[in-house]
Amino acid sequence: MNVLEQIRNYTFWSLDFFKGSPIKKDFKDIHRLHQIKSYTTLLKEQKIQLNKLLSTAVNSTKYYNKLKGHTSLLDFPVVTKKDIKDNFLDITICDTNSSKVNIVKTSGSTGSPFKIYQTKRKKIRNTADTLYYAKLSGFTLGQKLLYLRLWAAYYRKPKLIAWLQNSVQLDVSDLNDTYLKNLILKLEKDCSNKGWLGYASGFETICRYLEKNNYAPIDCNITSIIAISERLGSDVKEKMEYYFKTPTVSRYSNVENGIIAQQTKDDNFFTINWASYIVEVLDLEKDEPAKKDEVGRIVVTDLYNLATPMIRYDTGDLGILTYSSKDEIPKLKSIQGRRMDALYKTNGEILNPFTMHAYVYDFPEIEQLQFIQLDKIKFKIKINTNVKFTRESLLISKFKNDIGLDASIDVEYVKEIPSLKSGKRKISVNLYKP
Repeated sequence: MNVLEQIRNYTFWSLDFFKGSPIKKDFKDIHRLHQIKSYTTLLKEQKIQLNKLLSTAVNSTKYYNKLKGHTSLLDFPVVTKKDIKDNFLDITICDTNSSKVNIVKTSGSTGSPFKIYQTKRKKIRNTADTLYYAKLSGFTLGQKLLYLRLWAAYYRKPKLIAWLQNSVQLDVSDLNDTYLKNLILKLEKDCSNKGWLGYASGFETICRYLEKNNYAPIDCNITSIIAISERLGSDVKEKMEYYFKTPTVSRYSNVENGIIAQQTKDDNFFTINWASYIVEVLDLEKDEPAKKDEVGRIVVTDLYNLATPMIRYDTGDLGILTYSSKDEIPKLKSIQGRRMDALYKTNGEILNPFTMHAYVYDFPEIEQLQFIQLDKIKFKIKINTNVKFTRESLLISKFKNDIGLDASIDVEYVKEIPSLKSGKRKISVNLYKP
């Protein structure tokens, strides 16, 4: 670390020290819990915080008051975003006008906007989680952070604050060839250590540019790369590691909770943040555990938010839980995106969304691609390309092999596939609900 990086690191931890070291204490606790190898031991360690959460919810909210005789977490109902919104006042514990709570809002880019409250205690835990998982990826507090996202959907930090935090705010909407050429030149001239956090689709755009212009690996002191918000394809992961010469990992998080899981540098599976959450993967139709290594609904219990308790919260995401023995701590084998975006095969099974992402690399002449399910066997493929696309029949054939040979597929050529408010662009849209 250079002098400025060391000063920023020292200043952060000094300020925390004078406040009683709340972040440092949580950081150490998170590290300690991640060293546990036995699932049985881990569950015992979680029990104190879980009991505090459940007891507070039962005794302090109208919504959970009827569960006073509960014996375990499984006695509590699974709740959706809609359930929390519809029963918000009956679920929320805190005084919503209190300065001791934070308002957390999601943009509503894949649905209606959503708001919850978090305690200051929860905010501290989230900060410690962020520092722990950043360090796990190779980033050290004080280093420069390149943050690639759609800043129009988020509040840009003032330049002074960004400088003090050593953060560079890069907007995915700016990623044209001229901008990327200048960005690469700046990175090559900047000798400081850097971490990179950003949308997977933004990294994909960068890799396409580098590949198109025959770049060799770049010397720019990137020490960590974390993809957020969208699925990180294996091709993008490999290309980012090739061009920037550092491991690239995917993080699973949401605004209303925080960091739920993240890949490590030597493991493609997702290490679950059991230190701050309990994660279940439930059957697609029933509130029962999905079978091992099968797709299910990701359900999260946030152990540290005692303002708007999120107990057995259905995130709306799909994933696969895996473990090799009963006492091995489970991991997420994969995270497969929003359930509302999942396509159904003509036989009624859910199509693995990784399949569609693979098409992006099978057909590099396509700039943007989107698959839409209109009915049980009726689909549309939207294509945006700057060249004459001569492999339409091959694309349809491959998609039929995956979705069902009896599928009816139309192709529509468009100039642009609109992105969501968040800057993300869906590769699949389901207008059919079986």
